[in-house]
Parts: sequence; C-alpha cells; structure tokens
Amino acid sequence: MKLSIRLLAWCLLLALLLGSTGCGMTSWFRGLGGRSGDRGEAFDAPAQVLANEAETAFKEGNWDEAADLYQQLKDRYPYSRYALLADLRVGDAYYKAKRYDEAVLAFDDFIRLHPKNEGVPYAYYQMGMVHHSQMLTPDRDPTNARKATEVFQRLVRQHPSSEWAQKAYPRLKEALERQANHDMFVGDFYMRTKQYEAAIGRYKRVLTQFPDVGLYGDAMAKIQQAQAKLEAISPEERAKRQEERRDLVAPPSLDPGGRPVAADRDLGPPTPF
Repeated sequence: MKLSIRLLAWCLLLALLLGSTGCGMTSWFRGLGGRSGDRGEAFDAPAQVLANEAETAFKEGNWDEAADLYQQLKDRYPYSRYALLADLRVGDAYYKAKRYDEAVLAFDDFIRLHPKNEGVPYAYYQMGMVHHSQMLTPDRDPTNARKATEVFQRLVRQHPSSEWAQKAYPRLKEALERQANHDMFVGDFYMRTKQYEAAIGRYKRVLTQFPDVGLYGDAMAKIQQAQAKLEAISPEERAKRQEERRDLVAPPSLDPGGRPVAADRDLGPPTPF
C-alpha cells in the first residue's frame, strides 16, 4: 500500500514537472526515451528511494543536499527510469542553491544529451533564468543580460509553440532592455567626457541592435546632441582629436620577442569600468 501511494505521488511530480497532461508513467517515460516496462520494479526500488529523498530535500529548501542527492542518483543509477528526471532536476537544485555555473552546465548537458526530449524547452528556460537572475544594473557589466538573451532567443526560435517560449518573452525583453540601457549609460559617459565619436557609436548600437525596447527616440536625440557638439569644435581641436584617435587604433609596438609592449595593450577610449 505504501509503495502504491509513493508511486502515485512520484507520478504526479513527474506530470507537474514537465507539464504532462496525465499521470501515465508509460507514456511519460516513452517521451523521455525509456519504457516503464524495461526493468523490474525491484531493480528501480533503490533509485526511487534516493529520488524521493532528493525531492524531499528540494521541497524543504535544502537545495545543496537536493543537488547532491540528484547527482548521486545520476551517478549510481544511470540506467534507472529516474535518471533522466535527475538529469533535469539537478539543474533546478543548483539554481536554487545559487550554484549558477553548475546549474548552467546541468541544463546544457540535458539539452545536449537529450535533444529530442520534451523537457528541453524547460531546460532552455531555466538556463536563461540562471543568467537573468544574475543581471546587473545598467552601469555594470552586461554579460549575463547578453547570455540570457542568447538562451531565450534560442528557446523561442527552436520551440516557438512551447509554453516555456511564451514565458520567456517578457524575460527576453527585460534582458534586451538591460543591454540597451547599458549602451545608453556608456554613451552618456562618453558625452560627459567629450568623447563624442565614441558616444555616437554607442547610441547607434541602441538604434541597430535594440530598436524595439523604447529607447529609439532618446538615442536619436543624443546622437544629434553629440553631432552638434562635434560641429562646435574648432578646426584645430578637431585635428588634434583625429590624431589622438589614429594613435588609439595604431598597431601596437612589439618587444624583441614579438609581444605587444605593455603600454600599448589597453587600446580605445576609457570606459566607466
């Protein structure tokens, strides 16, 4: 009796996790790439116990413990019917534990190893959310906003009709906005430091790469301001600035060993970082 109740509870968990329309273990495992009748129940009993322990730890908020248990399940019972679930669920546990690099690797492994599995859209969404949750303010490094954008775009391109693609759209918009605002911030910095050509370059990036995030008008106005500032510069000052820009893009000096001289390694105008 206890075993039947436990199996029913686990069945409901699987259906909830991957959006299954029913509680049929056979159809769900066929979707994962396995068959519920491939192995005897006794064979999977130890794996089921470990899976239950992992899920209990997860529900109780013991993320690190859950991650370790799911990893044990993967390592000790790779041919169990629960192994594929652990492949995906371990990423969730790492994400909750803020072990972000491990979470990304786990979701990426699931996608790479099971490209046709019904859990792939979910893995893409969660991987995108790992990066999204680490996005910084516009005055900081936009790397995670860029990575979140790449993952969400891959999701909506490859699985456009999935529920996870629909959930990704607002998060994708936020990641694009964060990158655009970063370029506006850097452009404003260049304006304050009178590096007008560099400012125009940043504002143009907003126009070409992020035209739909609501900053098009602001970027155009600031390009016009920067161009007006450039036109107001005297011919002598403009010639001096052009000479300085040529120096910035000149090939670096090399030492006798053919390596760039240290003083020439940091090219380009200074940034806020």
